[in-house]
Amino acid sequence: MHKTIYIILLALCFSKVSAQTNEQPNIIFFLSDDQRWDTFGFMGNEHIITPNCDKLAENGIVFTNAYHVSPICKPSRASLMLGQYLSTHRCGFDQPTMYTISEDEFSQSYAVQIRKAGYFTGFVGKFGFPVTEDKIFNADKISHTEKRDAKSQLWLQDECMPKDEYDLWYGFAGQGVYDVNGKHGTEHRGDQALNFIQKAAQQEKPFALQVSFKAPHSPFQPDEKYLKLYENIDIPRAPNDTEEAHNQLPAVVKEKYRGRNAYSDKKYQAFIKKYYALITGLDVVVGRVMDELLMLGLDDNTIIIFSSDNGYFCGSKGLAGKDLLYEESAKAPLIIMDPRLSKQQKGTSINKLTSIIDLAPTILDYASVDIPHAMEGRSLLPLIDNPELEIHEAVYGENHFANFAPLFEELSKDEQADYSSVRSRFIRTPQYKYIQYYECRPMIEELWDIARDPSEMHNLVNNPDYQEILEKMRQLMADYRPEKTKN
Repeated sequence: MHKTIYIILLALCFSKVSAQTNEQPNIIFFLSDDQRWDTFGFMGNEHIITPNCDKLAENGIVFTNAYHVSPICKPSRASLMLGQYLSTHRCGFDQPTMYTISEDEFSQSYAVQIRKAGYFTGFVGKFGFPVTEDKIFNADKISHTEKRDAKSQLWLQDECMPKDEYDLWYGFAGQGVYDVNGKHGTEHRGDQALNFIQKAAQQEKPFALQVSFKAPHSPFQPDEKYLKLYENIDIPRAPNDTEEAHNQLPAVVKEKYRGRNAYSDKKYQAFIKKYYALITGLDVVVGRVMDELLMLGLDDNTIIIFSSDNGYFCGSKGLAGKDLLYEESAKAPLIIMDPRLSKQQKGTSINKLTSIIDLAPTILDYASVDIPHAMEGRSLLPLIDNPELEIHEAVYGENHFANFAPLFEELSKDEQADYSSVRSRFIRTPQYKYIQYYECRPMIEELWDIARDPSEMHNLVNNPDYQEILEKMRQLMADYRPEKTKN
């Protein structure tokens, strides 16, 4: 009874917001960490519990061919915020992209631009990349054999977080932890998100909030109450979690990729249940936010976007981790729920190619804010209005994380002769994906017919019937590379 009275009084306190008729909508952007694109009930996964994300999909639009531009947290999060490729902003973990984001660069981010346009802004959770006064090289000549400490990794430093660029800052540097003052970190971030919404509801302006979860990133430590939901079931392995799929990987991946350890059946069940339970925990936070918006009368003018910073192999191809450019790592979940969508639009999917760097310009477009010239992504609003439109001929991505192996150009000619690393790039068209491990000698190429072979089991590079397509993909890669096109 007392709880009911409290809710009624709180709603009355904020009753003025239900009368808001701003043309500019409120925007909430949920970003999960290491969540692969198919770990939702609405994607046909019968074993994971995600009722609130499923509700977002039911009332919004699902983009089924969205791709990361660099599937590992720091560069991906910088790309999301700036709407740029890694080769443009160069803020990553490994050579040659080990720079910070300068304050001038960050001033062109969607977060700063939307605040300048009058939005009340907030950030909750893992920020993921460093912002410094000038653009600086984050660490000089780090070897994979040398210990990396906090001094050399500025994204771990609280003073490199752009707190002053937000009206309310609940972010943190580094990876963060799951135990926050005796409460699970995901639940704590939910509390912070609700706190922001309640304060934003008192403003005479629209709001924009980014909630960046640590979940389901390692260490896999879910709330026990969500882990119990999975204790009496066996979760099946992916169809390409096989020895055959692993054996087809390039030698450089099997020998040098950091996540090449396969799971035994027992270890797989222990891992996947924790991974799913972490996702269920963040799904609960999504539901709490949706309930709060409804209670405060903000639900009919608040757009909710859900995505992740990168995928995760979860045993596919006998691999753990991310970084590499196969579908499990490079493909992104993406939901946009706009309450103003027509009845015909709600619950639909769009299969046209989209890139994660499209989100920053999309958010600004929703807010009727000019999109900075520095952004390389494209607004998704024209595609939402016309799902048959193609806003990208192809989408591009790259992996510069090679566990701090030397760069090819640093080596002598003798050393270059048989060098290999997992640094790579991909180009994806509506039907095909082409991957280059460009530092390998000879260069390793892969051509996949994703439309017919979504698990990437049949490399077509040496198939004589696909040589014309291969040449077209090579040329498209050469033309599309950001380092060839940026000003």
